[in-house]
Amino acid sequence: MLELKLGVTDNDFQLLVNEHVDKIGIDVPLGWPTAFVQAVTRQARGQSFGTASLHELAFRATDRAIGARRRGWPLSVSADRIAYPAMRAARLLEKIDRTGNGRVVEVYPALALRIWGVRSQGYKGLANRGNLEELLTELFNQAPWLVLNSSQRDQLAADDNTADALVAALVARAAAVGGCEPIPSDQLDAAKREGWIAVPKAGSLARLAVSAS
Repeated sequence: MLELKLGVTDNDFQLLVNEHVDKIGIDVPLGWPTAFVQAVTRQARGQSFGTASLHELAFRATDRAIGARRRGWPLSVSADRIAYPAMRAARLLEKIDRTGNGRVVEVYPALALRIWGVRSQGYKGLANRGNLEELLTELFNQAPWLVLNSSQRDQLAADDNTADALVAALVARAAAVGGCEPIPSDQLDAAKREGWIAVPKAGSLARLAVSAS
């Protein structure tokens, strides 16, 4: 691993996107539910808000696909605080492939950890540092190829945001080498508009050091 860093500025991020990396994993929704966009557009024009269900207004196709498989529900980009970083990302990433086939791929760290058989809950915040250390131990055991120095390991153990960033990078690697599940063909149009969460394949973590899934 080259660098772990918190407090990345907009300029830092744009440099990464434009110059330095082949694939970026970002733990932020890359779009909004189509029903929500249509409803607020109609309302802004003085028309009816419509009759879409609250579920359709709150969750994208990718969120519903994950929830339907009992993998937990991602935060709603139209009804939760995740909307703030999503708006920042939308401003910085105006022309990207939201399906993840381009340089940027959307990730869901807790889901990736769950699929890889690593602790995925109860590691957030100062009170759960012991659980975070357990998560990292499990992660490193399953990815012995992942080499970090002592300072980087201390950074990961001190802040769950840094650990999430590492997981996001690992999912980006999985996406780059064919280690993620494909988008169902009937969901591709929705993925282009709303974004799509990259879901790593079971067992892919141990194989990320090679160039094939």
